[in-house]
Amino acid sequence: MRTIGTVPSTSNNVNDDIAGGRKTLETATAGTTEGGVLVNVDASGDAIVFADEMGSVPSLESEDSEDSDYESEEESDEEEEDIEFDDFLAERRRILGDARALKSLAVAFLHPEAPVNTSDGAAFGRNYFNRASAPEVEDDEFADERAEVLAEAAALKQLAVDYMHPEVGVTNTDGAAFGRNYFNRASAPDVEDIELADERAEVLAEAAALKKLAVDYLHPEVGVTSNDAAAFGRNYFNRASAPDTEDDEFADERAEVLAEAAALKQLAVDYLHPEVGVTSTDGAAFGRNYFNRASAPDTEDDEFADERAEVLAEAAALKQLVVDYLHPEVGVTSVDGACFGRNYFNRASAPDTEDYEFADERAEVLAEAAALKKLAVDYLHPEVGVTSTDGAAFGRNYFNRASAPDTEDD
Repeated sequence: MRTIGTVPSTSNNVNDDIAGGRKTLETATAGTTEGGVLVNVDASGDAIVFADEMGSVPSLESEDSEDSDYESEEESDEEEEDIEFDDFLAERRRILGDARALKSLAVAFLHPEAPVNTSDGAAFGRNYFNRASAPEVEDDEFADERAEVLAEAAALKQLAVDYMHPEVGVTNTDGAAFGRNYFNRASAPDVEDIELADERAEVLAEAAALKKLAVDYLHPEVGVTSNDAAAFGRNYFNRASAPDTEDDEFADERAEVLAEAAALKQLAVDYLHPEVGVTSTDGAAFGRNYFNRASAPDTEDDEFADERAEVLAEAAALKQLVVDYLHPEVGVTSVDGACFGRNYFNRASAPDTEDYEFADERAEVLAEAAALKKLAVDYLHPEVGVTSTDGAAFGRNYFNRASAPDTEDD
């Protein structure tokens, strides 16, 4: 069996920062012969000890199978105990955190004379518009509704005045009130809608076409008059006297048949008359390839050539290393300018510099320390006035000043 225990502490404070992992104690607990597994030890001596009870272990030589079963069961038990232990640690951290929060609340409640320490600048600022002495303002929704009600009341008042005093003339400064539309004036001639006009035009066009057909039918002696040039032209290939032509498909097929017949005739002549020499005018028939000629020297493939070049280069490099090793008296010769240059920042005599990460972190720490120092000085010496060079600190808004008249929102 494995039990969970806690070593008593002599201090009053509790540290909930418990690191994970286990560490085997080298010595046994006083007064017992059992070993322990220590999870964590803090400055106050708090610890959580897992004690394993000692028991007789059967011989490995006589009971190997039982030993393996026992080890597998022990491993599964240890895994379950690890999960339970992790849950126990998490629960313990939550309990200690709640206890610390409750302790802080109790101290603040019992000692109200203790000042509140904070470095947040927002804790010392106030909102000018939400201060206790600020004038009361209404919401945008109510302001808009009030403006609409007043506008409607003014319109109703204007209508009532116009109704009760008809002798008062109408005053208007809108230029559109004195203008007229030329096409819609009272003296303008009557015009029809576009839809009716289009329909009337179509009817008249159809009537004119029917009249033209009737005249042509009743008076055939009248010749046909036309000024279209296409009426006097003919197609040369489709004229009545044009010779018969065949379609492109049949013409291509006939040309292929004739070409095959000519090729067969040439083969037959060459076979029956071998005494006739071969005549050719193709320049490629008389040319040879310089690299593939019969008398050309043997060449190797690109793959073997590249491999041979690599082998020779490695052999030359090894030869150079052997020569340098056997003849150390021979100086090193180099024409590379980078061999004679040094880095100014990485030279041996260069002053020590810190990394960007540490420099930035140091600058942040110093800035925070300066800000905290400034806050402490301002808090301890309220008699020192506030000094500012920002022009916006001395300016006021003309419309939002304290003596400005009250205005309502839109």
